[in-house]
Amino acid sequence: MIQRIQTLYLLLVLILSGITLFSVQAGFVGNADAIHYVLNYKGIFSGVNNVQNVWALSALCVLIPIIALITIFLYKKRILQIRLSIINSVLLAGYYGLLFIYLWQAGNVLNADWYLNIVTAFPLINIILTFLAIRAIGKDEALIKSLNRLR
Repeated sequence: MIQRIQTLYLLLVLILSGITLFSVQAGFVGNADAIHYVLNYKGIFSGVNNVQNVWALSALCVLIPIIALITIFLYKKRILQIRLSIINSVLLAGYYGLLFIYLWQAGNVLNADWYLNIVTAFPLINIILTFLAIRAIGKDEALIKSLNRLR
């Protein structure tokens, strides 16, 4: 299980997704009053005041590492691994869609300019790692099929 390269890719996806979940992903600076807001898994906050909930984004941030962990342990079912990895890639792309919807809405409501932290790039790295894992799983499946033909 751990000796395969796709397991390492999926483990990196799991680690980066966990970091993304518990880090501040973006921030806002108010235009008129220069109040600083942050966006994390709990919502959009100004100090201790919750301005807006981001439950859908938080649910995606929790679901992505869970699927990656499940995919790691399904090493004997390679086709299912590929399908779960594709689903995970779609969820990662959906993460970006939801993030920018929340940023756009909150920026308009708060009359603030938003900025992204470096943690926001982790889902893009996860998409690339998931794609590499899919390729490696596909190579393993092709190898197993070719060995079965020789028997």
